Amino acid sequence: MRIVMDDREPESVERILKSNGIIVERKRIEVADYLIGADVCVERKTLEDFLRSIYDGRLFDQVEEMMRCCSRILVLVEGSHRLDGRGRLHYLGALAYLSLKGVSVIHVNGYEDTAYLLTYLARKVEGDKPSIIPVRRRRKAKSFEEAYSILLSFPSIGPKSAEKLMSEFKNLREIFNADFPKLKSLIGEAKARKFREVLNSPFVYERETKLEDQG
Repeated sequence: MRIVMDDREPESVERILKSNGIIVERKRIEVADYLIGADVCVERKTLEDFLRSIYDGRLFDQVEEMMRCCSRILVLVEGSHRLDGRGRLHYLGALAYLSLKGVSVIHVNGYEDTAYLLTYLARKVEGDKPSIIPVRRRRKAKSFEEAYSILLSFPSIGPKSAEKLMSEFKNLREIFNADFPKLKSLIGEAKARKFREVLNSPFVYERETKLEDQG
């Protein structure tokens, strides 16, 4: 079982996940805090941050972005959820909005509960079935995982888009050489355009100026 974890998330969660037998891959994730399987996004927030993100609208932007990448979205809120006054009304309004979007909001006490809930989610998502990284042909598992990680490193490619591309093409070379109409039909125009933009962007190096050159 494997979870992709944003590299800004606490190490305490990672330690518990590993002690539970989870393979943890730390990397920068812009769309969520955790990715489980091919289609589950998990965002972790403290109660204070959850409320702030409601007030400034950040929560709703994050949810929309996660929905572009995954079909199953969970928001974990750490801390007590007893609220009064305006905070309670905003909180209930946000819950109503998220529920209509199909987003699950789950309250936990702290990082330990977060880690155990993520563990159970990984077990439920993958179960006894192969994960998004095939394990039947062990000699090919590493190359498959590496290709999957490379695709996820593109800013426009999430787990769902990566899975579509890898199902359609045989290798990374075919994906990189695919024409725009083909990419557009698989992952949408905006993602395909950004993907091609990154592929075709030239490298720009800044020349270091040595002190002796200035004399």
